[in-house]
Amino acid sequence: MDFNFLELLIAFAGGIFGAAIGAFPVWVLCGLAVLIGATINLTTGNTDFMNLVAWGTFLGPHTSFAGGCAAAAYAAKQHLIDNGKDICTALVGLNNPKVLIVGGIFGAIGHIILYILFLIPNYSDIAWTNTIALAVILDMFLARLLLGKTGLLGKLPVGVNRWKPIPEHAWVIYQSDPAQMLLLAIAIGAPAAYMAIILPGSSGLVFGFATVAYTFMIMGYNIPVTHHIALSASMVTAATGNVAWGITFGILAVYLGELCAALFVYYGDTHIDPPTMALVLTFTIYPLLDFLNVFEYQSEWTWVIPIITAFAGYMLFNTLRKETQNNKI
Repeated sequence: MDFNFLELLIAFAGGIFGAAIGAFPVWVLCGLAVLIGATINLTTGNTDFMNLVAWGTFLGPHTSFAGGCAAAAYAAKQHLIDNGKDICTALVGLNNPKVLIVGGIFGAIGHIILYILFLIPNYSDIAWTNTIALAVILDMFLARLLLGKTGLLGKLPVGVNRWKPIPEHAWVIYQSDPAQMLLLAIAIGAPAAYMAIILPGSSGLVFGFATVAYTFMIMGYNIPVTHHIALSASMVTAATGNVAWGITFGILAVYLGELCAALFVYYGDTHIDPPTMALVLTFTIYPLLDFLNVFEYQSEWTWVIPIITAFAGYMLFNTLRKETQNNKI
């Protein structure tokens, strides 16, 4: 990864662009670029478009999406919009250059963070985490601390169960039920894992489909958030050659996403993206397990592992949400 003035300028521009059209719309454009890049890679084997455009300095989420989220936090702090977690509004409509500048600054910060993360060596043949996703999260943490008022974990009202979503505070209320999460993990994780087997080099296709579908979410339709499921499942399947392991990580991703939402989004006043946080965790857990040679276990009994993961996650959420006392975590 290069680090020079031109790259930093492009990152600043990406943050401005994300703020101008809105963080969520620019994320859809990133997903569209991933879909195009996956198609090019599948048909030609060339990954330049994927690496330089979809995940590049201008459109990559560490600059454009993170910058757009930070700009929304600043706009709310200045009472220009009602909610700092509003990542759909195109902030250019505020006609306030300071908002766009904040987006640009955090886009540049995201680029700097990513460069620093790239300097951390891997402890195996596999990347130690998803550095782009981690750069996004660290940028969002910084925005929450500098521009928000609730702290990283939000301000939990007295007597409220942190883990039990209520409509006015939930992240995506219609996919917060454990059974709903599990079904979505299967619906997206299984095809993503399967395509990684039957179409080698297609990683990103299901992720792209899931992300482009958010266009309808911006329009007001109830669309599930599933790109973290798709990317986790396809990545692990491509690396292990085992669909069961891929589905396991898809299930893990959906549960981790909702846990991160309860920790950072429900009662926070800026956006810290749960799917991105889930990707940081799944992409960190995978190399650790690989280092411990866990994935050498490849028999038909691996199908027990996604079943155990599904049951454990389901029971964990039911247990947490039955708790009536105020959780201070």
